[in-house]
Amino acid sequence: MAHLEKDWHMFVTIAETNNLTKAAAQLYMSQPALSYRLTQLEKQFDEPLFIRMPRGVIMTEMGELYYEYAKDMLKRKEYFESSMENKKNSISGVLSLGCSSIFANYELPSILEGFTKQYPNVRIQLKTGISSKISNLYQACEVHIAIIRGPLPTTGETYLINRDPICLVTNKQLHAQSLPRTDLITLPLIRYATARDLYTLIDTWWKEQYNVPPNDSIHVDTMATCRQFIKKNLGWSILPKTGLSRFIDEFYIEPLHWSDGSPILRDTHMIYNPTTLHRKPVQAFVDYIQQFYASAQATSQSFNVLK
Repeated sequence: MAHLEKDWHMFVTIAETNNLTKAAAQLYMSQPALSYRLTQLEKQFDEPLFIRMPRGVIMTEMGELYYEYAKDMLKRKEYFESSMENKKNSISGVLSLGCSSIFANYELPSILEGFTKQYPNVRIQLKTGISSKISNLYQACEVHIAIIRGPLPTTGETYLINRDPICLVTNKQLHAQSLPRTDLITLPLIRYATARDLYTLIDTWWKEQYNVPPNDSIHVDTMATCRQFIKKNLGWSILPKTGLSRFIDEFYIEPLHWSDGSPILRDTHMIYNPTTLHRKPVQAFVDYIQQFYASAQATSQSFNVLK
């Protein structure tokens, strides 16, 4: 069984990197050793599973069939092991978590710090990215729990984590004016790589304020790069409040509102399939998140009363 599992893992790694050198590095093997094992596997089929190219490999039709089989068998093995772990009294096993990048950067570390202390035998598999990517992973059943900002998949149980204000962010040297600010028409709007729904919010707000298109000539890859450009007065941007609190002294930050006066918000949800709650690590994490934010909300309310 162990030999078969190694073949499945080896093949999936090669298929997903499309490169023997990269796959060997991920598997902590030499490339000749990996090539030998792949050749031995291909002999079982009497035909190649990959076509060797100058800069990598691509799967043959037989390779594609074996790839789906290997992925399925690895998932089945994980499910079996998790089921066995669930029979033990302690909460242990695998928790597969998908999380939006911004939440993973600013919120998740504190959550996982407490969770792993409380449940040290839970093994966390984490994938991060823009929310649309995490949503796809959830819908493909590649993660047990997803933390997503913006639109949600159509199936699953949800828990509202927060409602994040969307803010106008400019260099503090600029003179703060009432909206609509005329300087925003000429200054570049700095766009950063994020989910499509946030672009839609930005564009809808702009059209409510202005009858000319924005000067969106600067596109960067991350929110951190965007902040650095704003700091140098190279443009302005619209960013979620999450991730801005530590920079409050460096920028002019103004929460935005729609034309009817309502705040522009972007919701963050936890979503999971109820059928996965039979896995103890999944149930434990769902409970932990709900308790974590209920406690944070109670603390915030008590602080406001004291003020």
